[in-house]
Amino acid sequence: MMDQEERLEKLRKMIYELARGNFAFRIELSDKQDDIEAFSLMLNLLAEELSDFFVHPGSFGEKDLAEPYAFLLDSDFNIFATNSLFNKLLKYPHEKIINQPIHKFTNSYSFENLRKQIKNAQKSINHGFVVKLLLTFLPLDSYPIDCWGYCHILTSSDKPYYFIRGLKIIKQISLQEELSGSIKLPSYRAGTILQFQADIQKIRAVHQFILEHLHEPLPSISSLSRLFHLNEYKLKKGFKELYQITIFKFHLEKRLGQAMVMIKNTPTSLKIIAHSLGFRSFPHFSKVFKNKYGYPPSYYRKR
Repeated sequence: MMDQEERLEKLRKMIYELARGNFAFRIELSDKQDDIEAFSLMLNLLAEELSDFFVHPGSFGEKDLAEPYAFLLDSDFNIFATNSLFNKLLKYPHEKIINQPIHKFTNSYSFENLRKQIKNAQKSINHGFVVKLLLTFLPLDSYPIDCWGYCHILTSSDKPYYFIRGLKIIKQISLQEELSGSIKLPSYRAGTILQFQADIQKIRAVHQFILEHLHEPLPSISSLSRLFHLNEYKLKKGFKELYQITIFKFHLEKRLGQAMVMIKNTPTSLKIIAHSLGFRSFPHFSKVFKNKYGYPPSYYRKR
């Protein structure tokens, strides 16, 4: 068992690795529950956050991409050419991939993210900018595969092409192994399920989806997990860990906040406000609003 000096040395090592840009480094956690352990956990989570903004070689694979998948998209995002590793990744024959739209082989979030990032890069003054991507591919008769990659924008005389290359994200310990107990993990480690950058991206996408659909009833956890290709356990625990609030409470509080703004700043009737924000009835809306703000909606409307 490590003594206190060894554990402090681990903290110093972690800070050094973060300073040099190695966001893949992690502190091995123990079963102790003290300040050192809590600080170690926070540094591990910080590394997860930082890796969301920087593509670092240690986070994903070898820097020189020894055996990357590669494919070329035309300006309409149809697959123009592939290498054999990309065909193998998708488990489709080459003739079933070529000239097909890339969105046929990715989840919807990946495709929209790809289009958005390429569009932003094309607006950039620096046209040599390399777009860093996280993609979820949908192989034939198999589970989704999370990958990272670089997109190089190539220009011809009449239209651009997008050359993308990358690697699969290799997960050292699967969630199934953690849940099955086949690998012994300390209590802190077992509770920290945001292990991989791709999972954080997906959970952030769920967060944004909720904000964009406050006027609608919240889909079930199972529906959200299918939509964003996350299992239910990882979605619930991951969202709570990242935002310090449950999905249902976050959805409710954002709707109530929106309702307060509308009550104070618009002449819209209270019943219409409740209906427009997806509450099942006005009495239910009034009750949860009073629980949140101490007074019913009519109190703030009168003032």
